[in-house]
Amino acid sequence: MRKGTLLTLSTALAVSMFTAIPVLADDTVYGQVNAYALNVRAGESADDEIIGDLAETDEVAVTDILDNGWYEISYNGETAYVNGEYIDIYGESDDDEDAESYDDSEETSAEDADAEQEDAEETDASSEETAESTWNGPVLNRSNGTVQGPSGKETYYNLNMNGVVNIMRNMGNTDDYWVREDGVKMLGDYIMCAANLDVHPRGSLVESSLGTCIVCDTGGFAYSNPNQLDIAVEW
Repeated sequence: MRKGTLLTLSTALAVSMFTAIPVLADDTVYGQVNAYALNVRAGESADDEIIGDLAETDEVAVTDILDNGWYEISYNGETAYVNGEYIDIYGESDDDEDAESYDDSEETSAEDADAEQEDAEETDASSEETAESTWNGPVLNRSNGTVQGPSGKETYYNLNMNGVVNIMRNMGNTDDYWVREDGVKMLGDYIMCAANLDVHPRGSLVESSLGTCIVCDTGGFAYSNPNQLDIAVEW
């Protein structure tokens, strides 16, 4: 009996250890960063001191949503603030359906790899033609990582795009996500890029040295260079 009791207690303890979660205030909700770099500040405006940063897909505990659109968060055990535009609160949309839709797209890509590769090559040729006919300046590539393109400074980044694609899905975009032959990440016919959302709103089109981009993301660079484009690639 004693041995059985000990086993039961051990099992209960193990379950509690694996299922324990932090206990926060009743009005705390969780969100995920939708930009690849987000400043964390000591106050609720862009003029306040930067005390840290968050990366794309990082989870944050949002303790208050302010009237100016900023979020009060718990950061390293202390109260801090971030621009709420770059946080997706869990439960604002049907996350399960969004995730399923995205996964189905990935599965279809695997099943129809040959057909999609054909489409990719055709689109690639078309995009290169467009870039060649509309832009005669330097073209962004792996070794030429910073150029002045038709819309301003261009750089590139290589991160997992699942979260960004899901954001676009939530906005109603259903275009296929794929990677062009030259390593550029695409959403339908357009190159995925990050930009200053005040200059180029999410979902808008903007010209780059590699072709026409669709703005899907943003980043910290937007504070210092509002016209910069950061192109999504797998380099």
